[in-house]
Amino acid sequence: MDNKIQDAFSHVKADPALKEATKDFLATKRERQSVFRTRAAYRTFAAVCAMLLLVVGIGGYQWSQMPVSYVSIDINPSIELGLNCFERVVTAEAYNPEGEEILQGLSLKGKKYTEAIDSVVESETMAPYLTKEEELVLTVAAKDSKEKTIETTVADYSKRVGKNCHSVSADIETASSAHDNGMSVGKYNAYLQLSQYDSGVTLDECKHMSMSQIHGLLNEHGHGEGCHNGQQQNKDGGDSHNAQQQNTDGGDSHNAQPKSTGGGEHQGTQNNSSDDGGMGTGGHHRRRHHP
Repeated sequence: MDNKIQDAFSHVKADPALKEATKDFLATKRERQSVFRTRAAYRTFAAVCAMLLLVVGIGGYQWSQMPVSYVSIDINPSIELGLNCFERVVTAEAYNPEGEEILQGLSLKGKKYTEAIDSVVESETMAPYLTKEEELVLTVAAKDSKEKTIETTVADYSKRVGKNCHSVSADIETASSAHDNGMSVGKYNAYLQLSQYDSGVTLDECKHMSMSQIHGLLNEHGHGEGCHNGQQQNKDGGDSHNAQQQNTDGGDSHNAQPKSTGGGEHQGTQNNSSDDGGMGTGGHHRRRHHP
């Protein structure tokens, strides 16, 4: 039976034109399928590349917006700039109402940190605070790779500004603790200095003090905060020296006014010493009278 069917079909003759048309149809179909598969592969590849670019782009943007260093500007207004790895400002935070007033109207994000500092210091709202009685303190907290460069640049800037301005430095870990306590790294660093000599001082009290007030309390304890007169603070917590150094050989410390040779008390600020040669510690002391 199978042989009969095969013999029957073997006698079927196709027209040559039909054969060619069939060949062309099959070739076109194979070509279209190949093109479709190629295009599908390209679309898949393009989609994968787009996803990778999106992921990398989002990650790169977040990375570029992450602060790795900080420069705080403290006087009475307390302001802090967060810098990314390119030393551009990515955050500008005020830590008291006075700082908020100064930041209003200032566009600091994206600027080089030196330009941003200049914009803050030279703003009209900052001018009333820049008096002879007030101190402008620029505090740098940066990672090791950026630390020296930013510290040196800020120190040079503070010298050019004048206006009783000086710079100090702090560990990057200090910035994290400062933010946890709602303070700029500069104000918090000053609080840490003061708390070494005055255990009764609180964070809340220092939040509402100007930098000159904090330094005044430090001076009362005989320890001026680091980096006065343009000298940078030691990171190991050691005290920097003021322009006039105290006598450490057990003799009397000297004031600008000469000591009277009489037995009475001095007028004005006194720095009296006891008979055993102990050094005065500032403030008013009871004077012994010799017979």
